[in-house]
Amino acid sequence: MELPPDFLSRIILFFPIFLFALTVHEVAHALTANWAGDLTATYQNRLSLNPMIHIDPFGTVMVPLFSMLYGFAMFGWARPVPVNEASFRDKAWNVVVSLAGPFSNLLLIIFGSLLYSLAMRIALIGSGAGWWTLDSALFDGFTKFIFVFVMLNWVLILFNLIPIPPLDGSHVLFHFFVRGRGWLYEAWDMYARVGLIFLLMLFWLTPLRDVFGTVLFGLTHFSLNLLGVPPFGNIGLQ
Repeated sequence: MELPPDFLSRIILFFPIFLFALTVHEVAHALTANWAGDLTATYQNRLSLNPMIHIDPFGTVMVPLFSMLYGFAMFGWARPVPVNEASFRDKAWNVVVSLAGPFSNLLLIIFGSLLYSLAMRIALIGSGAGWWTLDSALFDGFTKFIFVFVMLNWVLILFNLIPIPPLDGSHVLFHFFVRGRGWLYEAWDMYARVGLIFLLMLFWLTPLRDVFGTVLFGLTHFSLNLLGVPPFGNIGLQ
């Protein structure tokens, strides 16, 4: 298979941002589990911001590379943070711990959007004063970086909220619809074994990839335009 012409440049831009967002995501899980009363992740050093501790060879390296190779935004997962529900002060904490990861990515999106808005307003003032031009390579690079930063955090939110094990959304589904219903456990076990493989096949072999991409780009543009910077309303990856 021939590599896309900008494959290497996109990997260089995407992967560090993806790894950072994924690391924050996992630390949020570990930190919330700690608050819930379970110190398992703490004992296994999963509160660290060192990305090497959280890398899963398949989910953090192979899946993102294949997704980029097939023309989709980088997505994947890290090594799941170990938790012991028996240590939680209440079983409902399982839902809170699961949603902590996507919530941390939402906070990063808000931060990125605020940074974008502030920087662009400063740029508009500077341009009006004749300090620089808005079409410079520096500002072009900045807008692309922020776009990718916000987009990849949306990827982690949307992908992880899919209710298929071991993704975060599956813990919410299990808590509200499977827990306490013993007759569903066997079906859940089978679902957990084949669900993720089936999902990846759908992403790579069906139009679902394009639908997901359309939603993703829409949310990214919405986030960046929410605070209103009209001259840069159409930024993206060309």
